[in-house]
Amino acid sequence: MGLLRKTLLGSMVCVLAAAQQNVPSTQELLKIIEQLRARVDQLEKRQRSHETTQKRMERELLNLSDYTEATETKVLEDRLKFGFGFKTNLDNFRKTYADGHRISSDNIWSTKLMLNMRANLTDSMKFHGRLSMYKYWGSSVVHPYTYYDNMQGRVPADSALYVERAYLDLFFNRDGMIPLALTIGRQPSTDGPSQQFKDNTVRKATYSALLYDGASDGAVVTLNLSKPLRMPKTYLRFGYAKGFGYTETANDVGNAFVGASNSDLKDTNVFGLFLDTTVPGTRRSLLQFGYSRLVDIIANPLDGDSDRNVNIGDMDMLGAMAEVTDLRDWGLDLFAHYGYIYAHPNGKGYLDYGTLLGEAGDTGAKRGYAVWLGGRYGFGTNRRFKIGMEFNHGSRNWVSLTQGAFDIYNKLATRGNAFEGYIMYVLNRYTNIRLGYVDIHYDYTRSGWFVGRSVDVSEASAPETELERLRSIYLKMSVHY
Repeated sequence: MGLLRKTLLGSMVCVLAAAQQNVPSTQELLKIIEQLRARVDQLEKRQRSHETTQKRMERELLNLSDYTEATETKVLEDRLKFGFGFKTNLDNFRKTYADGHRISSDNIWSTKLMLNMRANLTDSMKFHGRLSMYKYWGSSVVHPYTYYDNMQGRVPADSALYVERAYLDLFFNRDGMIPLALTIGRQPSTDGPSQQFKDNTVRKATYSALLYDGASDGAVVTLNLSKPLRMPKTYLRFGYAKGFGYTETANDVGNAFVGASNSDLKDTNVFGLFLDTTVPGTRRSLLQFGYSRLVDIIANPLDGDSDRNVNIGDMDMLGAMAEVTDLRDWGLDLFAHYGYIYAHPNGKGYLDYGTLLGEAGDTGAKRGYAVWLGGRYGFGTNRRFKIGMEFNHGSRNWVSLTQGAFDIYNKLATRGNAFEGYIMYVLNRYTNIRLGYVDIHYDYTRSGWFVGRSVDVSEASAPETELERLRSIYLKMSVHY
């Protein structure tokens, strides 16, 4: 502002110098000075106005930037959601072996953490993910089974996070007669129906937990047939997954037919067909029928010697299940599952264990079945108390894909009878505490195993290591948010 005044005064001096020959009167000089002073004031006002406008614009731009950032954050929050699950378990085991001796394992604590994420990328594309950690308290020992792909994050290990789920949902023809969805990646195949009753959650996976429970990689095409069939919530699914992908130790190549020196050794591939609908006359229910074929079952996916490891055959799996939630608003939940397997051994044996559900050289078809029944009843204020009962039975040759079950004894793989009873208290919409009792009677050996012939427990070749009965009293706290 001083520069402006100096400039104007300098101009005034020049004007006066140029007018020396005709010097104005004092009154005229004062008038000229007043005019110049008024001009200076006018210019100063304009400059102050300009500075005020500039500052206002800067503030508005800053506010706009903050608003844009807040809007982008809100859009991101709307598209990307996070949640978690937390389970703490206290187990007390009583084990009875075939030779009669007993062992107690008490005060066994474990914690499982699940970090869930969901992203609405577009109106026709969604991402789902889950990272899991499951470990015993005070221990970071990694059990060998942890290296089975379908068990990662599903059995107690160290404090590492494993990718339990990571898949994309892509939707097509959403407004058409038959909408279609493609689900590709690490599938939602853990903690399936009807495990949600015991966890006090909604349905968390696609397939019956009696036949499938564990992480899996694959692709599923889902057709929504509700409109053409005029049946609500009716879906037909075609699925493909890698059951066991073999890795040879020497070559470290994931696909057996690429890396293995034994060209006959192949990955296990799984093909499936499933139909979901509702139970007629119910408000909240699920009725599911399924068929799967396992091709080229690998004897031991962890055995890196491809000259020793073998494919032991193929197997067909059939399943049917029905569940009803809050039947007639009585607070009563009921479910029933049935599974049937038909195995086709190829006669190839693995070490001294045998072939698919049989002895080495055995090519005869093997059949097995299982049933799983249960119910839960809610009572008290807001039905905060719930009592549940479950029973499952498996035949001599029963085997399925439940190696990744959350319970460490894989109850639903039992070749024999298993009972479970529990009482639950719901603290709030996210948290519950459950006190329960499990009693498993093993009638036959090798529960959960594909390889080898199953015999009566009383005929076990090593009765001192063969479980005849397993009991557990447990206390669990679960949080799902």
